[in-house]
Amino acid sequence: MEHTSFDTLIIGLGNPLRGDDGVGVRAVQMLAEQTLPASVEVIDGGTRGLDIINLMTGRRRVILIDAADVGRPPGQFARFTVDEARFLGSDQHFSVHTAGLRDALLLAQALDMLPSEVIIFGVQPVHLEWDNALSAKVEATLPNLVEAVLAEAAISIGVNTSLWHTTNNENKDER
Repeated sequence: MEHTSFDTLIIGLGNPLRGDDGVGVRAVQMLAEQTLPASVEVIDGGTRGLDIINLMTGRRRVILIDAADVGRPPGQFARFTVDEARFLGSDQHFSVHTAGLRDALLLAQALDMLPSEVIIFGVQPVHLEWDNALSAKVEATLPNLVEAVLAEAAISIGVNTSLWHTTNNENKDER
């Protein structure tokens, strides 16, 4: 199924019951509270594994957010392109999931289903044990991560992010 009404898709991946693995899901929850252009869609991709290929079909640009071993201190994040993620090693997964994000991206490329632009924000986890809370270090990086993703989305559509997102306080006042 092609998703032609949204040019840019932001997908948060992870299991919020596995500690820092839930960072992608938490980030898209925060992004969903923002006022975004009609051409940007935000989806909680959960632990879909290879099924994210179907979510990406028909999109020009996809931004993925996931807990990943990015070789940074715990709680820090890194921005990668698909080509950069491909060089993380053939025997390891970029993401912390069994059917890793790297696997899904390689399969999408082999099937000629990969969007023309894929950007990955990987957050170095502190812990992945059964726990429904993010670690303090990963929780503290969320505002900067969300701002970086908003800036990346703005680049794709050529607008200033300050014109299209609101603060949490403004959202609370509207309720």
